[in-house]
Parts: sequence; C-alpha cells; structure tokens
Amino acid sequence: MSELPVEIGGVAGLTRNVSATGVYLETTLDQTPGSRVRFVVEVNVKGELLKMVCAGEVTRVEHKAGTVGVAVKLTSSFFTDTDHAEDPAEQVDD
Repeated sequence: MSELPVEIGGVAGLTRNVSATGVYLETTLDQTPGSRVRFVVEVNVKGELLKMVCAGEVTRVEHKAGTVGVAVKLTSSFFTDTDHAEDPAEQVDD
C-alpha cells in the first residue's frame, strides 16, 4: 500500500509511503513543518472502498517541481466506508 489517492485541505494528492506511524504524500498544497493536519486516504480493502481518516503533525516538507512532498507523523487514524460522514476529517480527535 503506497500510491493511494489522498485529500488534504480540499486538495488531491497521492501517498508515496504509508506505515503504521506515518504517511509521506505528494500534493500541491504547501505545508509548514510542525503544523497539525487532517487528511483522508482512499483504500481498497477486499473490493470495498474505505476512507482512512488521519490527523498528524507535519515533520518534513520537500518542494519539488510542481508538487510538495509532505511527511506526517500520525497522531490518530480510523477507517470508515465512503457512504458515511460528509467530511470524515472533521471527526478525527487530535
């Protein structure tokens, strides 16, 4: 599980690496190291599309040609199906 669709701050991106404690993603939305973020990753599990709703702290930002690489240390995450929660990122406790 590495390249998955992600939405952060209403902007689309792609994950490049996902682990139990963090996510590295690429987007066009600039971030600041130390800031707290909320985002949603779409994950296909056994044919069912789920949303992994996450909150965390930005630990690294890399400006690249046309994209911004963002490393996030997760502080919380949970899965929900795509039929529930208009904005599931609002539900994350951080």
